[in-house]
Amino acid sequence: MGRSRPVVVLGAVALLTLSCGDDGHPIVGPPPPAPSPTPTVDTGVVVGAHAGPTQIAFLAAEPAPGSAIAGCGADATGCSGRVRMRFRLLSASGGPVLDAIGFLHATNKIACYRGSTGPLDLQAGAPAEVLIVFDEADAACGMPATITNMKVVLSAPVQTDGRQEWAIRYELGR
Repeated sequence: MGRSRPVVVLGAVALLTLSCGDDGHPIVGPPPPAPSPTPTVDTGVVVGAHAGPTQIAFLAAEPAPGSAIAGCGADATGCSGRVRMRFRLLSASGGPVLDAIGFLHATNKIACYRGSTGPLDLQAGAPAEVLIVFDEADAACGMPATITNMKVVLSAPVQTDGRQEWAIRYELGR
């Protein structure tokens, strides 16, 4: 009988320790699910997947994300060139980039718009700002359309390549 008491006490201490959060308050049930990403108020953009050593950051867009763009006609060609965005590239090693290519994808996964920068050289550790004008339209993207995803891909050697995705929203209309 004397031996079973310490085991019960240790079991109770372990149970209480496991049921308290970092602040000492008990945790009741599993934690709530993480909320779905929504565009931030300041930029209207949510950072997504990234690959490669070069960092690609969204800086600004004209018109601003969340905008409704009217007058596109029956397909995306009518709004070609109406969206312009600036990005910051930062490479630790520096090197050549054939081009930075941007894509704006609709809910149907079609890349309605594409734009590119042309060749550039990144300096090691020095940020470079680039402008992408989305002026190449895919006529298969019919109107109206909702843009929900943006991607920038660097066509570059392995030391300066990169890919970054974002959630973004534009409403395109006839």
